[in-house]
Amino acid sequence: MLFFKNKSLVIVIMLFAYSAYGDSLDYKDRGDRWEGIKPQPVSGRDIELLSATADYDEKWQPIPAYCKVKFYLQQATKVDIDVQEVRPKHFYKLDQVVPNWKSGFNNFMWRTSDVIAPLNLKITSLGIVARLAIKDEKEYVAPVIFYHNNPPAAINGYLFVLKVGGNAKLKYVIYQGNKVVTEESLDKQFVGEPFVIYWDSKNSQAGTYELIVDGYFLDNNDPIYKVISFYHQPKIK
Repeated sequence: MLFFKNKSLVIVIMLFAYSAYGDSLDYKDRGDRWEGIKPQPVSGRDIELLSATADYDEKWQPIPAYCKVKFYLQQATKVDIDVQEVRPKHFYKLDQVVPNWKSGFNNFMWRTSDVIAPLNLKITSLGIVARLAIKDEKEYVAPVIFYHNNPPAAINGYLFVLKVGGNAKLKYVIYQGNKVVTEESLDKQFVGEPFVIYWDSKNSQAGTYELIVDGYFLDNNDPIYKVISFYHQPKIK
């Protein structure tokens, strides 16, 4: 990953490169979602969840007509879908999705012809989070199946992508209730560099799980602690 001292200069260069498209690629209302190029401010000194998805090996070349997502909710609730590049290059952003969500499996899809295809954006570079709430320093998410053809018949694993705002030493634990399902040291992670936590869930029952990532920043020993709560529904209908 490249790091630039002058983030503003990089943004200006990228926007100039896209000027041939006029304002068609700008981040704006596209009917059922907001989507487009939206340079983001540099994130602060913390830990950030960039993506929470089912482990599914979809083939994205050539670029399909639609991107599709599917996720499970125990009950109808507000969901904030956030799609962005895990390593910002085009400053792609999609959020503010309009549909109302129901209990059970939900679906949403969007055209690639509006922004993704003109940018020739690598769809595999995208991270997706379906956030339900953030309460008491706990982030509630619905892991997303990201596909374009047919979804898998079952969910056998998850990929959680995060990054830290400073060099850090980390570990993680996944709980179901008070039971430890799996735990592992992540060793050293570096500022702004995305890292992946993979959980093999194929032998796990449906239910609520918590991913806890904790550790400390290497320069000052300040603690890092993040809790991500999610519901595992292995069978897809």
